Amino acid sequence: MSRPKIKPDCTELIAVHGGACAKYDPSLSEDCRYVCGTGSVEKALTDFERIEKFNCGFGSHLTIDQEVECEASYMSSKNMSFGAVGAMSNVFHPSRVARHLAHSNWWKQRRLLHPLILVGRGAEKYAVKNDFPTCNPEELISNAAKDSYEKYLHRMLHPYDTHDTVGAISINTNTMEAESGTSSGGIVLKHSGRLGHSCVYGSGTWSERRQYEEPFDQFSERTISICSTGHGESLVKADFCRGIATRVLDDEEGIMYSEIIREFIREKMEPSARFGGIALIVDKFKERMSLEFLIFHNCRYLPAAVRGRNNQIRVFESKFDPDNCTDDKFVIESFNM
Repeated sequence: MSRPKIKPDCTELIAVHGGACAKYDPSLSEDCRYVCGTGSVEKALTDFERIEKFNCGFGSHLTIDQEVECEASYMSSKNMSFGAVGAMSNVFHPSRVARHLAHSNWWKQRRLLHPLILVGRGAEKYAVKNDFPTCNPEELISNAAKDSYEKYLHRMLHPYDTHDTVGAISINTNTMEAESGTSSGGIVLKHSGRLGHSCVYGSGTWSERRQYEEPFDQFSERTISICSTGHGESLVKADFCRGIATRVLDDEEGIMYSEIIREFIREKMEPSARFGGIALIVDKFKERMSLEFLIFHNCRYLPAAVRGRNNQIRVFESKFDPDNCTDDKFVIESFNM
């Protein structure tokens, strides 16, 4: 009798979220499950950008001038590479352009300053130059986006009652390197040319690996990958993702990561601002490793999914009722992976 094969641990942890939502929709979490299982951060974001119901790529919210202006960002803990694009109206997958910008050596080879962010026509020209699929701006406008525009323009509803920025994060448990990214159409009825938190270094996403010296010439490692969604201007003011990551990486007292995030939100976020986010944190010392997934927000619904070391995908339907909550006007959930 042959022995059963032991399935090796999956080394690439990945988590995604479908953006801050104003109401519960179970189909969004199932879409997150699908997107989470398709591969890397880049692949997950391009899948989101193809699904009309999410606010990114095709189906993005319209500006006050009835146009689509997409934005996206990408970050890697390796060399702290970062790239972002904004106010793009002719590219199917802005997240791919952001990742390409982060890793491009074009400027280094010419001894030029490597830009972190490209916007508008400059970003669109960069996409064309590097052979990314482009389109007419009208091809990114969905019927649902048109309906949303009309509804919010004439009924004067709150623009944050719609879907928001989507995100994906990952950590490789072998190398302890991380990647993270976001993609967004921005809020409905936004002013043309407005850039949200996705484009801002440290606000929409952050991935960082740190090594710590231990006794007897030993070393431990900690890596965090995090992305956010919600009220962009407030997230920018708080330096949201980098601020949380720095506190997590600076902690030497063993404080629970959920408490670190809780204190940051209490101190830095405006009470009226809507926000959300997910994070993966991995601690490693010799053969011991701990993995934690956190989801935190103050929106009514934040769909998410995680693929852990067993290669199984877990779906999270995180809900929050602002009319029936604790002293904290937000929720934080933590899961060991």
